[in-house]
Order: sequence, then structure tokens, then C-alpha cells
Amino acid sequence: EGLAAGLAKGAVIVDCSTADRVGEMDRAIEELPVLVIDHHTSGEVFGDVRWVVPQAPSVTYLIQRLIEEYPDRPTPEEADLLLFGLARDTGFFRHLVEKSGFAFEAVARLVDGGASPRKTYRMIHSGWELSKARLLALSIQRAEQAFRGRVLLTWQTLEDLRSMGSKAARGSDEVYRILQAVQGVEVVAFIQEEPQGRCSVGLRSNGTCDVGSLARSMGGGGHVPAAGYTAPGRIADIREQLLQALTPLMGG
Repeated sequence: EGLAAGLAKGAVIVDCSTADRVGEMDRAIEELPVLVIDHHTSGEVFGDVRWVVPQAPSVTYLIQRLIEEYPDRPTPEEADLLLFGLARDTGFFRHLVEKSGFAFEAVARLVDGGASPRKTYRMIHSGWELSKARLLALSIQRAEQAFRGRVLLTWQTLEDLRSMGSKAARGSDEVYRILQAVQGVEVVAFIQEEPQGRCSVGLRSNGTCDVGSLARSMGGGGHVPAAGYTAPGRIADIREQLLQALTPLMGG
């Protein structure tokens, strides 16, 4: 207790490219010094101390390095959580490119420390409710082509969620994974209706289009192959705005 009383209070914000992503917590930390740990290439500069490494495949990779530099090693429980975060952010490593050996070296250390790739995969890709599978099927069935098939766009409404189950039924990563596998597709756009008259837009690229820059132009952020933003309006309006923004990237 004596040691704790002598420590300065502060806030650590991880994996947030903009300050507003902390939500209602902003009031609780507004008087505290803030350390930001992130790996997004876009967003806004905020916080008192920033450790932002765009080359890092995930923030959990950075946290792992912090633990190891302490020097220490993650506990088996921590190793499981760190592997989960790294696998989620990299699409179970399918988004990694050449010269990414350092990420797999980090995975090897986590696995040697008690993390299980099989358990991690099951945590991400199993345990679905039937409603989630049906919602996934609906989103894929709705997909429409644009720019001669180079873009696939789909959407979900709040009514879809109410009729199918709950918000937990969303499975956007699976939507991206399946639609990105379609021949000739360069960009997948997924519009999801949100409360209070807003929509969130998720963007994924197969590598030929920088969706991060598009998201930044819309007030969002992310990476070259994966990004997103939110905007006020109905799905139909957001769709038209998005197609207009994609036009110069798709060459008209």
C-alpha cells in the first residue's frame, strides 16, 4: 500500500488511433497523464507520451515486447491473450507479407510460453450461435459488385440484428475473408447500421488499393489493407458517398 500510494496515477490507451475511441472513459482520465500505445498509420496525435510503431502487426505484439524487455516473460494466461490479439489483428497471419519473420518469432516465444494456436483458432472461429451463421449468409447474399467486379459492397441493418439475435451475432471478419476470396476483387466494403442515425464502414483491400487513405479522408483511419470510419446517414446515403470516394481509386 505504501508503494502504491507513492506511484503517480496515469492512463494507458492502447490500439486507439483517435481520442474519441475511448468513449465514456474520457471523463475518468481527463485529469491524468496519458500514455498511448498504438500501431495505426493514421488518426490523430493525442496523449502526453506516445509509442506508435506502424510496422508492428498488432498492439499485443508491442505489449509482448514490453513484457520481455522488462525483462520478464508472459505468464501462460498472458501468452494466450497476446497470441489471440496478434492472430485477430493479422487475420490469423494472412495479412502479413514478406519480411514478417519477427512476428512469427514472437509467436514461437508465446507458444513456448504456454499459448496454444489451436485454442486461439477455436476462440476466434468457433462457438458461433446459429443466428451468427445466418447473418453471415445474409451479408454474403447481399453483396453487390461495383467497378466491374473490383469492389464488393454489402451491409447489415439494426433490424437484421434484432431479427437474427443480438449484436454478438456480427461476424464481419468472416464476411471480409469470404468476399475477398472472390476472383478479381480488390476491395470489400461492409456498411453496418449503428444507433443514433449513424453507420460504420469497414474496408478491406487485397493489396492494390490503399483503403487507409480513403478512411482518413472520411474521418476514420486504419492501415493500407484494413481501415474504417463512421458517418451519419442511412445505409443508402453512405453507399453512394463511398462509391464516389472509391471512383478515383478505381480509375473511374
